[in-house]
Amino acid sequence: MKDLLDQLLDEEGLELDELTELLMRGQGSEMEMAIRSGGQNAGLERLMYFLQVGFFSRRISDSFDWSAIEGDLERIMKALEERGLDPGQLARIRNYLELRLEAFKRMIRQHVERELERRAYRQGEKLTREVLADKPLFALTPDEIAQMKSVVARLARKIKDALALRQRQEHKGRLDSRRTTRKSLQYGGIPMEIFLKRRHREKPKLITICDVSDSVRNASRFMLQLVWSLQECFSRVRSYVFVSEIAEVTQAFNTYPVERAIEWALKGAPVDYHCRSDFGFAFSRFSKTELDSLDRKTTILVLGDARNNYNDPQAWALRLIRERVKGIIWLNPEGQWGWGIGDSVMPLYTPSCDFVRECRTIGQLGEVVDNLVHHWWRRGR
Repeated sequence: MKDLLDQLLDEEGLELDELTELLMRGQGSEMEMAIRSGGQNAGLERLMYFLQVGFFSRRISDSFDWSAIEGDLERIMKALEERGLDPGQLARIRNYLELRLEAFKRMIRQHVERELERRAYRQGEKLTREVLADKPLFALTPDEIAQMKSVVARLARKIKDALALRQRQEHKGRLDSRRTTRKSLQYGGIPMEIFLKRRHREKPKLITICDVSDSVRNASRFMLQLVWSLQECFSRVRSYVFVSEIAEVTQAFNTYPVERAIEWALKGAPVDYHCRSDFGFAFSRFSKTELDSLDRKTTILVLGDARNNYNDPQAWALRLIRERVKGIIWLNPEGQWGWGIGDSVMPLYTPSCDFVRECRTIGQLGEVVDNLVHHWWRRGR
């Protein structure tokens, strides 16, 4: 039957409405395109609730010229009758065309329903991301950890995009008013030549020192992912992990994809993951082995809860490290209310830090790192 209709259209040269031709030739993808176009004209982007499905279906339907389509169908039936088709054949063809017409109307409603489902899914994903971004890192389930990896990746892109925009603006230069004014004196005070200031900004060096004991391992996981996703923002990044013994894991990040390197840092580095945390021992070892490699262009980012299991905090070691570097930033995944209580030695380390912040969620982690990166760029150091 479709072949007969195609032959009729080719031979009779009937001028038909575009939608009529689509209905007769059965071009489903083009019919979908016509419906999407009708949806844009009907303001389908305002669709929010199931009760609106009927309303927007009617609006899309009303965007088509149904009277022209019905007129076209009558002309087609008349042309077929003139070709000598018997009443039975004509009835079957009419029924076929009417079914095509009804199918198209159903496609309109199905399109609106699918759009509502897509919007609900996207809103659900957004809500899930927002909820997880504010959930304590220690409470994340394995499934939520997997979801959060994409959230952290998105956060890193956001920080990089914002920094790239700032850099493009800075590269244009700022007005050098002194040189411009001095030159304008040659032209009677008219600024015929404009001079701009352009500063060379040297990227900072960054060292991360992460506690990878069970209580804060998730926080270290996401900080490592975020920092190494932003590594082009720094001239050099080095990373260390510890529970008691401390080990450098930079080579893993230089060798493997970030995700694989993180898994190795959390499970395969040469540290005892099952011993009790000892921040004092880790800092004293770091000060003895790495002090000569530190300079005033280096910032150290520590992530840990400062729960020292009543071991010697050896705060002198952190003070010694601070004397060699530009600054120390400490992110603590434990609520601030717990600092200094029990075996927490956070108050003993705070004087050696330039910045100490509670960092219990991905949202807080992203905010701190974002501010850190942009602070360095603004200062031009």
